[in-house]
Amino acid sequence: MESSLSASHLQNMTILIVDDSPAQRLSLVAILKAAGFHHIHTGDDASDCFDLLNRQAVDLILMDVSMPGINGIEACRRIKSQPSLHDIPIIMVTASVEVSDLEAAFEAGATDYIVKPPHQIELLARVRASLRLKYEMDQRKAKEAQLRQMTIDLSQALKSLDEQHQLLRLEQEKSERLLLNILPKPVAERLKQGQQVIADDFPAVTVLFADIVDFTSLAARMPAQDVVALLNAVFSRFDWLAERHGLEKIKTIGDAYMVVGGLPTERPDHAQAVAAFALDILRVLQGNEQTSHLLRVRIGIHTGPVVAGVIGTKKFIYDLWGDTVNTASRMQMVGNPNTIQVSEATYEHLKDAFVLEERGVIPVKGKGDMRVYYLMGKK
Repeated sequence: MESSLSASHLQNMTILIVDDSPAQRLSLVAILKAAGFHHIHTGDDASDCFDLLNRQAVDLILMDVSMPGINGIEACRRIKSQPSLHDIPIIMVTASVEVSDLEAAFEAGATDYIVKPPHQIELLARVRASLRLKYEMDQRKAKEAQLRQMTIDLSQALKSLDEQHQLLRLEQEKSERLLLNILPKPVAERLKQGQQVIADDFPAVTVLFADIVDFTSLAARMPAQDVVALLNAVFSRFDWLAERHGLEKIKTIGDAYMVVGGLPTERPDHAQAVAAFALDILRVLQGNEQTSHLLRVRIGIHTGPVVAGVIGTKKFIYDLWGDTVNTASRMQMVGNPNTIQVSEATYEHLKDAFVLEERGVIPVKGKGDMRVYYLMGKK
């Protein structure tokens, strides 16, 4: 630190001389000015000292011990008691070399002392040493202030980063929820990992279509908002039931609802889960006084293989393809209101645990004659 303090900087530091003797003040000023010190202030007593310290920044005080009123030791104690002045070095100028006097001066906070009349070399050495001390203390305080500010800035930056992280996390969670509203979770994970083509074969799943009977004519008699509110209430209940039974909702098409069991995670009881879901649909609609007289549904179920995958680049959709999907749709179309019609393939999966009533062989568009059954309930 000392090497960084130039002579010119040292000589530009401010010195205050407090002494009730004009001759002593002049002597000290003369020595200091001859040594190149430019900023020197003087005072007759402690009051002058305090007044000047309130107006002027000072780097060093030369304080006479014996002064009228408040002596130099008491003045030193008062200066050191003020936090803003505490770091100013004080050299006591004394005619006494009594140990008790020196101890009192150092206890009051004095940095050093010189004996009257001061020797020029000794005076300048002690002044320069004290000014270097003040410079070092100022540098340390500046670095401490800089470190405090850096700590504050860092804390604020970390807080800002944390807030941004929280906002990002909330946005990610929001995006995740939106994505999971469109795609099954395992499929969404594959998409996030960068898999561009998602398509899987499933050898056995069970597909259900539920269609609201005569909804078009019903909607024509209702305000648009009431139509949407009604469908939203019904399909939201269907969504809840699908999740409860571990099924995957594929989509709604107008007033039709499509759900599948057995994908994207395969399960052996896919047909049983879909059947239980279908029975719950009828119970929900028929048990609701507000909807039982308005809404009737046809439900069709078929079991077989499908291809499932994601299509689209901006608006994703997870969909199914294959004859199984078409057959399930046909089962719904040729069904009767408030019934659950299943194909023979689905019947084979359900016959041990559910009550089924044979409807018989009926013509099915695009499929020819098919034997079908009504699902009545659980055994």
